[in-house]
Amino acid sequence: MSVSIAQQMKLNRPIFIAAWPGMGNVGITAISYIKEKLGASLLAEIAPAEYFAPTGAVVVDQILQTPDSPDNKFYYFKCSEKKHDILFFIGTAQPVPHMEYAFAKKVLNFARSFDVDQVITFAATPSDMDYKDTPRIFAVPNHPNLMKTLMEYHVHFLSEGNIAGMNGLLVSVAAEMGLQGMVLLGEIPFFTAQIEFPKASVEIVSVMSKILSQNIDLVDLELYANKKDKEIAPLAQLLTKENEASQSSEVQEKVVPDAEAKIPDSVRLIVEKMFRQAEYDDTYKSKMRLKEELDKWGLFDEYLDRFLDLFKKS
Repeated sequence: MSVSIAQQMKLNRPIFIAAWPGMGNVGITAISYIKEKLGASLLAEIAPAEYFAPTGAVVVDQILQTPDSPDNKFYYFKCSEKKHDILFFIGTAQPVPHMEYAFAKKVLNFARSFDVDQVITFAATPSDMDYKDTPRIFAVPNHPNLMKTLMEYHVHFLSEGNIAGMNGLLVSVAAEMGLQGMVLLGEIPFFTAQIEFPKASVEIVSVMSKILSQNIDLVDLELYANKKDKEIAPLAQLLTKENEASQSSEVQEKVVPDAEAKIPDSVRLIVEKMFRQAEYDDTYKSKMRLKEELDKWGLFDEYLDRFLDLFKKS
């Protein structure tokens, strides 16, 4: 895989920040905002080669378009005084399956050539939080030495779990290569896993401002987050009302023991097919269609845990 150098540059032990698209677009939004606000410049680009392949087609004006190649670009920002410089990597797509590890090593090998001091990636972690609340930031370091430093930023710690995709893998591979680093995860509501939730990105950028010792203006990102909050408010209200209706239905079922028997077997077969479809294509639309069907028959509460699992797996 070739690396095309845009310009030769010597950096002062940079902090390396990387991100790829993920849940709620939290990581990619945060890193793009930091890059733009600091005015980082293009340093190099990795050709997609065998690490990427189109996975679908885009239709524009009724015509299928030629697949776009993903961007894999490094940017740099020279800090004043004696602060660490900043090296960015922004990827617009995840590598093809089974090539993620090799790609992570390629990215880190290039970053290591600049004597990077630390590796940081951004991601999201879904929870049952209210979308109106301030998201928490969870940190997962790849070395115990970083725990004390992270406590100064008042973050929470993820004791166990899984961080899917390159945003988690890169920091794990960094540890293998002797580089210390961490993943910062912004908390998002379950139902925003496949729609933008920039409020979590705001909190990540706020923490990164302290880590980087840079005064990053958050106003534009906060305004964007407020706009998105207004867009998702109707959906959040709908989910709340339907959850309340489900709880009411549950009370009625306790009064009428044979209520479950009134649901035709054919309906449950349809529900199973819709669950399989939602698991297969993993799209927000298919999950919402499934929810509509569950609500139609008063089955949402019965299938609640399984329905939420669809978002957790995403």
